[in-house]
Amino acid sequence: MIVFGDVHIGSRRSKIQDLRRCLKSINPDEVAITGDLFDDQHRRVSRDEAIRLIRKAMDILGLRPRSLYIALSSSSHDPILPSPLVADIDGVEVTAHNGEVYIEGAAKAVLSHGDKVVRSGVVAYFLDLAKRGYVGRALKKRLGLGGDVWLAYGHSHVPYVDPENKIINPGSWKIYGVRRITGGVYELPSAKPLCKPDLQPPQSLG
Repeated sequence: MIVFGDVHIGSRRSKIQDLRRCLKSINPDEVAITGDLFDDQHRRVSRDEAIRLIRKAMDILGLRPRSLYIALSSSSHDPILPSPLVADIDGVEVTAHNGEVYIEGAAKAVLSHGDKVVRSGVVAYFLDLAKRGYVGRALKKRLGLGGDVWLAYGHSHVPYVDPENKIINPGSWKIYGVRRITGGVYELPSAKPLCKPDLQPPQSLG
């Protein structure tokens, strides 16, 4: 399974093309996304609208895994679903929720955007910048997760990998000119980094 997050589809600062190339080279079977998949879709949507948006995101990213898990943000950016979504979208088994998504299998993991600990992404950024993984450790404790379960979270845009305590924040694909902190795509359960965005200014999607 691979994990990434904070893609911010719709933002001119998002390195979509880099991520798309990465995903094409990996051709993953299972994909987990830690929220802020979108940049400007924070509103209540119907089930049909949620499916349409996720299908559009899959098309933009060139993503067609067997299984796709998405822990959508509840506080900003992502759409608010009427209920947890489990659906077959163009042959992809999709599970999406504005909250935690539990994944069984070889990479036993829980996905969470991270806004359950602190709603503000800016505050989360400074907390994780000051003490790497702070939000993740607080979240894993709040969720009562055991030592055998990976927690993958996002929100702060600050990448953090702790294989011993099984906490990972894959960082963000939305790049700011003054910030050289980036994201990446990681493999679980190894926590191996697979690729990262180019730090050159992103190209327009047209």
